[in-house]
Amino acid sequence: MKISEFFYKRQTLFWSLLVMIVVGGILSYSAMPKLEDPTISIKQATVITYYPGASAHEVELEVSKVLEDELSTLSNVNKIYSYSYDNMSVVTVELTLEVPPEEMEQRWDILRRKVQMAAFKLPQGAMQSIVIDDVSDIYGMFYSITADGYSHAEMQKYAELLKKELLKVDGVKRISFFGTRDEQINITLSRDFLARNSIFPLQIMTGIDALNKPVNAGYYTSDEQTIKLEVEGKIKSEEDLKNMMIKTSSGLVTLRDVADITREYAEPQKNGFWIDGKPAIALLISMEPDAIVPKVGKRTDKRMEELISQLPVGFEYDKVYFQPDRVSEAVHSFLVNLVSSIIIVIAILMLTMGFRSGVIIGIGLLLTVLGTFPILLASGGTLQRISLGAFIVAMGMLVDNAVVVMDGILVDRSRKFAPKQSLFRTAKNTAMPLLGATIIALVAFLPVGLSPDTIGEYASDLFLVMAISLLISWFLALTQVPIFASKMLPAR
Repeated sequence: MKISEFFYKRQTLFWSLLVMIVVGGILSYSAMPKLEDPTISIKQATVITYYPGASAHEVELEVSKVLEDELSTLSNVNKIYSYSYDNMSVVTVELTLEVPPEEMEQRWDILRRKVQMAAFKLPQGAMQSIVIDDVSDIYGMFYSITADGYSHAEMQKYAELLKKELLKVDGVKRISFFGTRDEQINITLSRDFLARNSIFPLQIMTGIDALNKPVNAGYYTSDEQTIKLEVEGKIKSEEDLKNMMIKTSSGLVTLRDVADITREYAEPQKNGFWIDGKPAIALLISMEPDAIVPKVGKRTDKRMEELISQLPVGFEYDKVYFQPDRVSEAVHSFLVNLVSSIIIVIAILMLTMGFRSGVIIGIGLLLTVLGTFPILLASGGTLQRISLGAFIVAMGMLVDNAVVVMDGILVDRSRKFAPKQSLFRTAKNTAMPLLGATIIALVAFLPVGLSPDTIGEYASDLFLVMAISLLISWFLALTQVPIFASKMLPAR
């Protein structure tokens, strides 16, 4: 193969290529998304349907089973299961692991259409189904908010303000709360009044349910679709509830006349959250899949400090978990390991092959790593524990091709071959065998790259990094090593 001679005769092209590799590698490394773990798609969606006033048995027969029957017609479904509660149905759909990640959005669109079709079969009073298909979001930033001297409702109010502002930070995708408290309206009936007026508690419960239940108002049909119309219940506030009329033996009275109506927090508290013994609200922040996590973390942290300083005195925040710091540590550790590996390789080669040979191969190793970054970025790869680990795994293999070519050059020089002949003879004779050996090494990782399931999706960058870096190392062994040897090895 004459690839070595081709670039040796066109060294302007070669040096231009090397500059492109170095500059492109540095720029690609800076622009590449940096994560803690690879992004994977969770092949699961949940359909939640509220059916106010229905028992768990009614929900199962009239809602859950209807949705299950409709969704069972989807293709590539692994299993469908449901939970039926009073007033609510939860149906979960799991797709087979072989569904490609790029098809997930299309699959969930089909699922939504199936849910819309099933809506016409649901009973009167069932609310519109909610489809949740973003369960793969990972919350990489976890802040806690505390406030001395403020009620939980006031804390929630300011937490909502923080959420609104932090969602504007570039790279932030979603923010959820943990530790919030649900409010409920408590109705405490007067037993004496009920007994004197022959009123049964069930009578009041039935009246509240009738006023608060959505009413089916029919359907609106256009050329393209049919829309189900509903009229919401009449109870919108505590006042509406207090003014509800109740028929007694002595006439009509309002609910406020027969009961104490108060708005309180639900007891016992669900999802309670405390920091150092203080009640707190947690802000869970997820980032965009292609985000550079450390940079998003810095922007979010800076904005958080600004917002907290604008809140009333007493509000404080803490970082419970901060993924950007862990990603920065992982990347820093990779750079340290990379530099250490190059130094170790050069040191060992200096002892076995001489100082200049060690430097030549060490430079090739560094160029191989830099050359991998642009192709990895263009292929949709990211920097995370799998891809960084792949570089470390490949480190010993990346010098094999260069060592073979360099050793051949040294042997030919010792045999008094002409200078140019000693540079190209080994590269020409071993180019195809080295390529074959490189491909065989790649085949060992091929099952990981071709695996269609979630494990393959998670570890796909392992094969990608190995393939790119090993092929680049083969190319540089045939080009960079002979050209550098011609300039760095002493003349004979």
